[in-house]
Amino acid sequence: MPAKPKISTSELLVGNYSKSQVKLKPTEKELQRQAQREAVKNPAYYGGVDNPYEVIKVCEAWGLDKDAYLFNVAKYIARAGKKDPQKELEDLKKAAFYLNRKIQNLEK
Repeated sequence: MPAKPKISTSELLVGNYSKSQVKLKPTEKELQRQAQREAVKNPAYYGGVDNPYEVIKVCEAWGLDKDAYLFNVAKYIARAGKKDPQKELEDLKKAAFYLNRKIQNLEK
């Protein structure tokens, strides 16, 4: 069976098609850039972009985005041990720190 001839991008663009309409496979570099953007914006341990219970979404819904102490309490509890299972206790201690700080400020 003879090999199929290679078709160039310019040959694909015959007729009513433009480059933006042709779906080309992303390059390795483009995939890496996309992964980096995802790692910053929606890493898996945050719950993911499709998760309605992602910490930032819940905190905004509850109004905790206006209180750094309570936001951090919710964040550290929700994510405890998810990014690094070895640091679960550390994450919970951070949550306790912010909660105690909030309590101390209210007692003043």
